[in-house]
Amino acid sequence: VDLSGYLDNTDDQNLTLAGNTLSIEDGNSVDLSGFVSTDDQNLTGASLTGNTLQIDIEDGSSASVDLSSLVDDADADPTNELQTISRTGTDVTLSDGGGTVSVADNDNDSSNETNTAFAVNAGNLEITDAAGTLSVPVSSLGSDDQNLTLAGNTLSIEDGNSVDLSGFVSTDDQNISGSGLSGTDLTIGIENGTNEVVDLSSLLDNTDDQYDDEVPLRTPIDVDEGGESSPTNETTVQEVINAIAPITSKAARIFYPPSIAIDASANGTGFTEDLYAQYVAQFGTPAVASAGAPAALPTYAANELYYYVTYADPTVFDNMSIDANGVLTYDIIGQPADYNALINVVFVVK
Repeated sequence: VDLSGYLDNTDDQNLTLAGNTLSIEDGNSVDLSGFVSTDDQNLTGASLTGNTLQIDIEDGSSASVDLSSLVDDADADPTNELQTISRTGTDVTLSDGGGTVSVADNDNDSSNETNTAFAVNAGNLEITDAAGTLSVPVSSLGSDDQNLTLAGNTLSIEDGNSVDLSGFVSTDDQNISGSGLSGTDLTIGIENGTNEVVDLSSLLDNTDDQYDDEVPLRTPIDVDEGGESSPTNETTVQEVINAIAPITSKAARIFYPPSIAIDASANGTGFTEDLYAQYVAQFGTPAVASAGAPAALPTYAANELYYYVTYADPTVFDNMSIDANGVLTYDIIGQPADYNALINVVFVVK
């Protein structure tokens, strides 16, 4: 049997591993996850007992290490491992053969190490200590004085550059475009801007109050025609009031109360008549008034008046007196011959 036709079939195949999966070419695959080692362990502690170091591991057995060989320096004397440092004068020494180092500055004088002055003198920088003064010229460094100049909108600094300030120039020239008054609100408009409203209501309280001596007369006049209080023309309201007061105070303050009837038909003592009450009653309810006149006349209070009897018939009245409230007390000593007698009563405003 000729088998040469099968000689080319060598069945070559490749293995591939992707993750935990192993595959064979033109065949199947096998999951190897179960063969993956997950034995991650951490060291959990370490302790030293004498010269023995014990190391503990997670989920495992501890291991011990003998460290005795590390502490044996062949002389078994721990004290000879320590050294001390000391200073004698300017020498610093390390014990056990460490050697000595000198820290002297060759003169052994600590006072000349201190600077006593630091100043600028005539263009020189001077530093002074116990050994003397050292001087360094600094005049060549210059003072770096610079001046600023402004030309138009350009700001320049001496020995330097310049800056254009045109962007900072305000060109916001605006005009008031109008104004108007609405009630007590004054509206002011500005060109290319918003209007502003000003409340002027507070100005309504300005009543321009003036004292009488601050109000001049339109035409000066001699009110009292050369009276004692004002021998010349009056020029203010106050001067007019002062001139008129003496004229009006005498006449205007005196007035007669209304007429009343007093019974004198029989003699007697201690009769009374309330003059003020009669005055208020009749002035308060007059029998007739002119057209448009108030229903009652104005009256004074009892304590605003003085009360007088200027005349009484001496053949009829005697022992007359008036109290501060206007009550008249009198005696009747005789009857009038013709059944009429006079008694004059006058009121004066205080």
